[in-house]
Amino acid sequence: MELTWSAVKEVLFAVGSVAGVLALLRTVFEARLQRDTSRVERIKKMVNEQRLVDLEGRIYANREVPADDFEPFDQLAHERRTNQEVVRFTGPTSRALTEQLEVLLASYAKLREYIQVNEWEPRTQTVDGVEYRSWIFNKGAFEDQSEIARNYAKHLDEAAEQALNMRLAFQRFQLVAELHLLEVPLAKWLLPRRFKTHGL
Repeated sequence: MELTWSAVKEVLFAVGSVAGVLALLRTVFEARLQRDTSRVERIKKMVNEQRLVDLEGRIYANREVPADDFEPFDQLAHERRTNQEVVRFTGPTSRALTEQLEVLLASYAKLREYIQVNEWEPRTQTVDGVEYRSWIFNKGAFEDQSEIARNYAKHLDEAAEQALNMRLAFQRFQLVAELHLLEVPLAKWLLPRRFKTHGL
């Protein structure tokens, strides 16, 4: 079989056209990925992973949670509920980012079902003119008329479990955000392996 110059030109033209289309798509995907990256960085700065690590201990061991710990999650929940641009992801990893953000906020909503009156009491203290607000565990809410404590340990376990779920969702969110553009087509296989590797 002989290759003619016109056949070679057709093949080169087809390869060039495909390369051009791929370059254009890469530009579009990179722009969206960059926009999502800046939104992810904002969320990471707001939430702060250490805050989530500390939250579990504050609930179970300290039995006191500063009200400030809840403010970023309240803000994120409001932004998500009102579908604000800062929490809308449009890039190639948008589905996975949104999924983990939804898990985080759902766990936060469940946590707040535990940390509320009367099981937890709000307290305000003023130290050197600065007001500190917190939620203090109220063991008395679990006592009946004969002063026998009931189910308070289970309540603390379940509240701490929701804080753990929040931390794990946030860490998965971070791993999704770390995907490189070239890894995105393989995300369906890469992410479960990475979650497992990191115990998430």
